[in-house]
Amino acid sequence: MARIAPKLLFLLILLFSCAKGFAAKSVTISDLRKNLRSQERTLKKINARIINLEKNLSTRNKDYIEILESKRQIENQIYKNSEKIEKYIEVVREEKVRVKNLLGSVVANSFNDEETSADLLTKKMMAKALSQKILKLKSIEQILELKQLKYNEIQKSFKGLEENEREILEVITNLENQKKEYASQYVSIEKKKSDLSVEISSLKSKITYTKNKEKSSSKPVLVGYKFSSPIEDYVGVEYGKKGINFKFRSKQPIKNTIDGKVSFIGSLSNYGNVIMIEHGNQTRSIFLGQLKSKVKKGQSVASGEILGYTLVNSKSRELGKLYFEVRKKNIAQNTSLLMDDNFLAKNNLNNVKI
Repeated sequence: MARIAPKLLFLLILLFSCAKGFAAKSVTISDLRKNLRSQERTLKKINARIINLEKNLSTRNKDYIEILESKRQIENQIYKNSEKIEKYIEVVREEKVRVKNLLGSVVANSFNDEETSADLLTKKMMAKALSQKILKLKSIEQILELKQLKYNEIQKSFKGLEENEREILEVITNLENQKKEYASQYVSIEKKKSDLSVEISSLKSKITYTKNKEKSSSKPVLVGYKFSSPIEDYVGVEYGKKGINFKFRSKQPIKNTIDGKVSFIGSLSNYGNVIMIEHGNQTRSIFLGQLKSKVKKGQSVASGEILGYTLVNSKSRELGKLYFEVRKKNIAQNTSLLMDDNFLAKNNLNNVKI
């Protein structure tokens, strides 16, 4: 009994430690998911604000266009008529002065004793005609002055439109700045959301990796190679029962993992482009997804040699994916267990124990 008790105690401690470890993992993933949902709610709110801002901007832009059209029409009226009225007033005033001078001359000459009654009658008629003309010119001058006042009012309304234009432009500028700020927040939170998704995926993948390692511990190793990572700048990995999904944001080279020969280049509908490399001993590696090949079928490729490049959709915020799989006798292997020490160290898998 004395020998059994320490063993039981050890087992209890081990079970308790494992339970704590799994609980910590569960809590971590749960917290991350809560954070992810919170970020999604924030994104929805920001998106709603951006939509409202865009509606407001659309209305303000229409108002601005209407003001510009009104200004254009008023400018045409002012340009066409204001100068003409000023010229007409000047001509009428000059003509009025000329007629007044002529009338004065006629009246002054009427007192000449040498003139006959016929001459006096003629001058009297001329004076009357000139007086009537002066009255007519005064009337025309008044009409022109009234029109000038009207166009002065139009010019005042034009200045009012200019003030409205400045105010609307200021509002539009403020709305645009708000939109930029919200858009910047949206992009930032979208990135956080993406990072959280990657982190959740990474934690889940580590659990999957552990389970795969446990299952394979009692099985013989069919593939004697260790494979390096096909890309370096990835933001997350997903370990499946067969291959590995690498998630990336940028264009980068895809490198061969072990010396071999290109056996196939093509595409698979809905999955993307594919490159297959034969390594001998009935072992093959497969690269599938958003990629562009730079090698040819039958070409020998060394380890680390560039096979192609990842493709990135600049219009989409979604992460790019590259699937990597190792096959033996055309049977998919648990690729995550065939990766080299550098890959394990980078993804914190060296300390994963069964």
